[in-house]
Amino acid sequence: MAEEAETEDEPKGPEAPEGQHCRHVSGVAVRALLDLVREIAIDGQVAVADVERIAQAILGAGGPLATVYYQQTRTCEDVFNRIAIERQRRDPLGRMVVHPIAALLDTPSGIERKRLPQFLSAVRMMIGEEAHEQLRQRAKALATAHRGDDGMVAWDALHEDPEAGLILEQVLVLVTKSFTRFDARRDWFLVVLNANPSAVSTGSTSFVALKAEERAKFAFTEGHMGRLFDALYASLKLDTFASDRIRAFTRRWNLAPDKLLGPFFVEIARLLQKSG
Repeated sequence: MAEEAETEDEPKGPEAPEGQHCRHVSGVAVRALLDLVREIAIDGQVAVADVERIAQAILGAGGPLATVYYQQTRTCEDVFNRIAIERQRRDPLGRMVVHPIAALLDTPSGIERKRLPQFLSAVRMMIGEEAHEQLRQRAKALATAHRGDDGMVAWDALHEDPEAGLILEQVLVLVTKSFTRFDARRDWFLVVLNANPSAVSTGSTSFVALKAEERAKFAFTEGHMGRLFDALYASLKLDTFASDRIRAFTRRWNLAPDKLLGPFFVEIARLLQKSG
């Protein structure tokens, strides 16, 4: 289907900004070349050597033309940098999940960016393929709604959208439910996070019991896991729930926040204590 082939965050249509700016730079140079060629033309003819000489002069030109080159080059670089960044952000659901842990990225006590594929893979396996696909489509629709005229997604506005909060809430509730056997799921999560990204294939129900000394050898430790989940669940901390939000949450999940999330938070607190 055409929709599936479309990249999530690329500018649409023939008038993408990088084309406009860089076409303008080329236009300035071409017009300058044509003007100079017309000046030296005799009966409408110009020697190839003369055209080459003029072209070399334009390429090395100073003055106003050099200023145009400089200004437009900076514009082109800025646009292309933005496009390059956007093309790395084709997974709106992944962006929403990673957003709460942004402060932990590439910090000694947090999570290295190179582990994000394992982390997102673990989340996907914990919530299940069907739910993940439904959430991915909701996130994609939300990103489309927040796409500006320049083709870019306004991520800050998206993260503040109530729908983004509901999407993240569903992800976190499903992750919480996957931790029914906390110790077993913890060990599974540590195995996945410490695996080579190209070798993450541990099934979501394939638990591997680990000894304490085995867990201690991991680069991504129980302490890292505790800090990661503490940040990830910031929006669902029990002290953030006012009475109306408690009622809405309970209607959605048939359990009050303290009943559904409380036991999980106790276990995360234990991991944080181990981190010192």
